[in-house]
Amino acid sequence: MVSLCLRQIVALSRTSLLLRSVSSVPDTRQTILDLGFSEEQAEKIQRMRCPPHKTPNIKELCLLGLNHRTVLRILEERPDLLKITATELRDRVDTLRGLGLGEGSLQNSLSSCPALLSVPRSRLMAATQFLKAQCQFTSQQLLKILNTAPETLTQDPSKLEEVFQYVYFRMGGKHGEMISSQVFQVSVDEIKVRHQFLERLGKFHPPDKKMVCPPSNPKLKDVIQLSEEDFLSRIACSSSEEFSTFRKILEREERENEQQMEGTEDELSEDEEDSESEDDSGDEDSKEDIYSDKHKPSHHHKK
Repeated sequence: MVSLCLRQIVALSRTSLLLRSVSSVPDTRQTILDLGFSEEQAEKIQRMRCPPHKTPNIKELCLLGLNHRTVLRILEERPDLLKITATELRDRVDTLRGLGLGEGSLQNSLSSCPALLSVPRSRLMAATQFLKAQCQFTSQQLLKILNTAPETLTQDPSKLEEVFQYVYFRMGGKHGEMISSQVFQVSVDEIKVRHQFLERLGKFHPPDKKMVCPPSNPKLKDVIQLSEEDFLSRIACSSSEEFSTFRKILEREERENEQQMEGTEDELSEDEEDSESEDDSGDEDSKEDIYSDKHKPSHHHKK
């Protein structure tokens, strides 16, 4: 009887401990509902396999003033935000605020570009520093880029440099025009093909030595932002067949130029290797001559 009583006591204590541990685990679904999400929205979030300890991340997004529909869309587009800590997420938001995004503009930028929250602080700062130091955009202009084209800060600085240099030096684009045209949202290949198509049609002329373009050139915004159909009908006054043919020609020309550059580099490296080998052989020959001179027997001629 004593043994039976002891076993019952142990069993009851284990059951109470188990119930206590279960009750200590937060109900993810209920927590999400408490944040104001609907049943349907909560179900969608749970399908993302959101662990209980990641609900603070969802709470952080809600505290930004984003509506529940936007928060759900951000999580669907960037599920990686559930893999970082709430502190990391908060730090990234603080970084964006430090760059000048205030209330209203912060929410608009995150709504249009959720990827901003997926970019580490170091990469955000690298893109910002490049735009200010290398491209000479002012702080006010940078803030405008953040508001109108926040995707710019998610790109690699090398890509930004390629676009900036082409538009600035080849097309004579000014900083204000680049911002209003949102050039960093377009690939440099697409900019090149449109610009050079207009050049060969005689509808776009390069800037002069003072980087001033003739007034007859179409506006940068019209060249870059218009749809292909509008660009061809309104700016190029050409057909889609001609534009498609030119695109293929330009791609072939660039491939040939790349191959030619690679061939030139190979020739230069071969010439360097040949010159080095000639120098080495010359040194060896001179060493052999010196050696032979030292060990050459001397002949004395008697008179």
